[in-house]
Amino acid sequence: MIGALALTATLALAAGTAAQERPWTPLPDPVSATCPAGLCQPEGLNGFFAAVERGGPVQIVQFGDSHTAGGQITGSLLWRLQSRWPRLDVRMDAYGVVGETLRGLQARTPLFVGSAPDLVIIAYGTNEGFDDLLDSSAYERLLREQIRRVRQAAPSASILIVGAPEAMRAEGGGTCANDPEGRWRPPAMLSVVRDVQHRVAAEMGVAFWDWRGRMGGECSAHALTLGAEPLMRQDHVHFTGAGGDWIGSLLFDDIVAAQAHRGGR
Repeated sequence: MIGALALTATLALAAGTAAQERPWTPLPDPVSATCPAGLCQPEGLNGFFAAVERGGPVQIVQFGDSHTAGGQITGSLLWRLQSRWPRLDVRMDAYGVVGETLRGLQARTPLFVGSAPDLVIIAYGTNEGFDDLLDSSAYERLLREQIRRVRQAAPSASILIVGAPEAMRAEGGGTCANDPEGRWRPPAMLSVVRDVQHRVAAEMGVAFWDWRGRMGGECSAHALTLGAEPLMRQDHVHFTGAGGDWIGSLLFDDIVAAQAHRGGR
């Protein structure tokens, strides 16, 4: 299980003077143009909310790639959920593999260890998006198959597809501000993967989180690498520790907003 994420205050030290706290700067909170409040089909989380409202315990399982394997995003989400509902036993098992695609979930047997979860988060897509030879039709069939498989293994569980985030590679032809050489641009298949995820989630009644929109949309993978305390690493794919905590907080905010709209406690 992932433990709570430790938060530390950063102090700026001036030579020959006492330490002073660095001025607080609010983190960005972009609005998704794709999904209201960041989540499409929030009713797809009703099973999860029902488990919360029953008083727990609440079990979450997340499958994904390096974003999951890094632990910062999942740790941030879990810590906030546990803080939100301190009297509940909220647990998360996160299975992330660097470089993994949805085929890693297909190969997983058994799908769950122990009791069936209340929420299953499927967080793949970045590596598929960097595959220029990806067969989008085959990918769509696989995604539908894995959603059906999760439903068969855990009929009462909610399913949340975390849409592929904005990511880039240095291949030229970019048009982002503050990139005068036009070095960075997203791979073409990344938007295809994201569109498939969005459409399949809608057609199958699964919750979908617009990660790309909530991190700022177009060129956000470049913009977030800039500044004194960047939220993305210079590879324009992975997040810094602070960035992972920020992304986890956005996902948490959108989940809590969906429950409040439903009328939950």
